[in-house]
Parts: sequence; structure tokens; C-alpha cells
Amino acid sequence: MEKINFEPIGEIMTAFDTDKMDIGRRTEVINPDGTTGETNPNTPMYSGIACHISFDQVDNPDYNASGDTRPIIQMLKISCPTSIDLQNGDLITAYKMADDGKTVLDTYKGVIGKPTMSMSRQTAEMQIRTGI
Repeated sequence: MEKINFEPIGEIMTAFDTDKMDIGRRTEVINPDGTTGETNPNTPMYSGIACHISFDQVDNPDYNASGDTRPIIQMLKISCPTSIDLQNGDLITAYKMADDGKTVLDTYKGVIGKPTMSMSRQTAEMQIRTGI
């Protein structure tokens, strides 16, 4: 059976990457005095990465709350090429951009879960906080 190459589909999907994101991550570093420390995830490792932002609503699985009081959890989905270095636990600052590609309409900040891969694209989700 011949393997199907999905790379052209992923390249076409980059046309939808009209939003931007910064990626921060805690990594272990050796300080000048020889001790170990961590980088600050609020300082991005990567900035201005093209991506596509969309939204999803997830039912709250809290069984202790009644059906009427369970809030719906708003999730932010970030899609980007598989070549982008996304990892579980990354601190993402995502920017929803206007059609002009320069104006930031809204900013979202949060920690992503484990990215999923699909046809030369990857998607990660996070609960959103607005007004950052």
C-alpha cells in the first residue's frame, strides 16, 4: 500500500494562519555561578509565529454541579504547521489579528495541553483568559 503525502495539504492550510502567537517555556539552565535554574516562561522563546486561532466550547465534566449550574468552558484552539516547536505546558500568548494583519483584535494567554498532529498540521488547546 502506498503512503499518502499530506504535506501539500499542510502547505495550503498555512493560508489560514493569519493570527500570531508567542511561545514561552520553562527550561532548565545553568546559572553563571554553577547552580541550576529555570527560564521564565513569560519571556518568549519564539515570537510572532503565524497560526490560526479558533474557539471551541467544552461541557464542564464536574458531576458535583447540577446541569443548570455547570459553566461551559471556552477553549482556544491554535493550529499551526508541524514544524513549529509546540510542547505540552507551553505558555502561549495568542493574538487574534484583524484582516489587515497588523491590528491586534484580542489577546489570549494560557498554558496549552499536548498538541495533536493531523495531516501536516498540529493543534493545541487551552482555556482562555481575556484582557491580558
